[in-house]
Amino acid sequence: TVTAELAVGNMKFRANNAWDINLGGNASNLTYGGDNMSIAESGTYLITLNLSDPKAYKCTIVKQ
Repeated sequence: TVTAELAVGNMKFRANNAWDINLGGNASNLTYGGDNMSIAESGTYLITLNLSDPKAYKCTIVKQ
């Protein structure tokens, strides 16, 4: 979990500051190499990446 300032645009998760391992697509079922996720409004967000279920990685992106 992290609190971060996000601008309008796209985002996805990546490992080790590289693109070899990246997750995107649907927040309730992230996939390797998935599509970018859209950020519609700039602001401070609480971002949680949940990798506890290898069959369905999830995230929440909640504007504060």
